[in-house]
Amino acid sequence: MDTVAFVKDLGWPGTDSRVYEIRVSNLVAICVSCWVLLEDGRFSGDVLPDEGLRERYFTLCERGNASQAKAFIDDLWRTADGMGLEELADWFAEMNDPTTITARYWVHDGVEYLDAAHTLPRDEASR
Repeated sequence: MDTVAFVKDLGWPGTDSRVYEIRVSNLVAICVSCWVLLEDGRFSGDVLPDEGLRERYFTLCERGNASQAKAFIDDLWRTADGMGLEELADWFAEMNDPTTITARYWVHDGVEYLDAAHTLPRDEASR
């Protein structure tokens, strides 16, 4: 099982752990769910991963057009599905206070890597 782990300087909210590990296969869903749960409307728009989505989001907010919300969320899912793993990890970090995330690493076959492509083993980077 491939995963990505985010390490915070303090624990993750609602846990007693400094490490939050996500299955790579769930990364799109976790990112979209995380975005949906953001409470600050301005911040929510600012962290959208696509300029077109940001513009649409702020337009929807200004007009209060709930009828287009489903189409917007569908497009957000499509955008997230088209993102690379590093982009998704960056987006996740951006939504979760990146200044407190001190490390990110990828786990593949029990080996920790510094990149999603599994080219830079974490233990070799410290040598």
